[in-house]
Amino acid sequence: MMIRKASNGFGIASLVLGIISIIFCWVPLLGLICAILAIVFYIRQKWILQTGVAIGGLVTGIIGLIFSIFYSLIWLLVLMVIVSPK
Repeated sequence: MMIRKASNGFGIASLVLGIISIIFCWVPLLGLICAILAIVFYIRQKWILQTGVAIGGLVTGIIGLIFSIFYSLIWLLVLMVIVSPK
């Protein structure tokens, strides 16, 4: 009988996506999607085995989500100024 060892794959994916969401927070959709996926992968990892890597993924995902929302609002304001009639 083999004993399966709990995997940390979702935690690593969460951390990587969280870091990518922070780096690319100025790109309107990329940062948001990566941040949301980082949080979702943290939740999946939490059900398997909660690790420090997964918690790091949650933290970076939340930071990336906040930055992405901020930059998305900035992009929206810039677009409204450019398109608005003079």
